[in-house]
Amino acid sequence: MSLRLDVTIMSGVDDGLRLTYSAENGDGAQEDGCWKVSIGRREDSDMCLRNDTFVSRQHAYLIWEDGRWWLQDCDSTNGSFLETDDVDAKVKGTIPIDFGALFRIGHTWMRIDVTG
Repeated sequence: MSLRLDVTIMSGVDDGLRLTYSAENGDGAQEDGCWKVSIGRREDSDMCLRNDTFVSRQHAYLIWEDGRWWLQDCDSTNGSFLETDDVDAKVKGTIPIDFGALFRIGHTWMRIDVTG
């Protein structure tokens, strides 16, 4: 099975931009039975958010493990958040994230899209 990740930027200067990553193409890192896509301001991040100054150099990971996506904050300065009904929940450690859920890295809102 080919692992693929589609993420749409939902805010900021890149609003509407759809990013596609594929483990088969060498995107991200595969280790210990999981696939990690790094998010940060560093140029060597898989998902480089250089236009958002509230994003840390190594901010977070999206991880495919056990048949689902996980969002892991890397103790970033400004945090990672998951949209909920009442408030934006701050991510502490690693949490599961569903397709279509909105999440924020720095000031940038994103969504994991269902691939087809």
